[in-house]
Amino acid sequence: MKIHGGNSEATGVDANQLRALYVALMDGWNRGSAEAFAAPFADDADFVAFDGTRFRRRDELIHFHDPLFRTHLKGTRLVGDVTDVRFLGPDVAVVHAFGGTVPRGRREATPERDSLQTLVAVKRNDRWQFVAFQNTRVRPIGKNALGTLCWLIGDWFWKWCLPKSQFPASLEA
Repeated sequence: MKIHGGNSEATGVDANQLRALYVALMDGWNRGSAEAFAAPFADDADFVAFDGTRFRRRDELIHFHDPLFRTHLKGTRLVGDVTDVRFLGPDVAVVHAFGGTVPRGRREATPERDSLQTLVAVKRNDRWQFVAFQNTRVRPIGKNALGTLCWLIGDWFWKWCLPKSQFPASLEA
């Protein structure tokens, strides 16, 4: 794990606390507990899933994930680790992590589910919490012709499945 910013011994301690927070998030998922999965997030967290779904509160995360952990996500596991932490101040950090999903019945993560996560953490009352999360599936464009073709065809199909507009009226003006 690379650490950027900060210049004290406390920075290393804080970076390890942030890594532990990320591990707690994965552990909650791996136990199939929406409550434990969402525990590292602040009540007012802003969470964007790999598919662009946005949640604006911790309780929304729990409400959404709870039935999934009992059905589609049952038995899946998250694997990954923090790759770097950038301290923007003594109580704010940007955390990047790389991870994947191990499907039910498998032993290893599948590369089509590899993701890069960007998290923002704040320290309040000597406790770190995630306040923002962006999960992006790894889909490099231009690495090879087949990958680029899959990306283009996927976008073409999505235009037929989505409503005309995904943006609030305030953003369309």
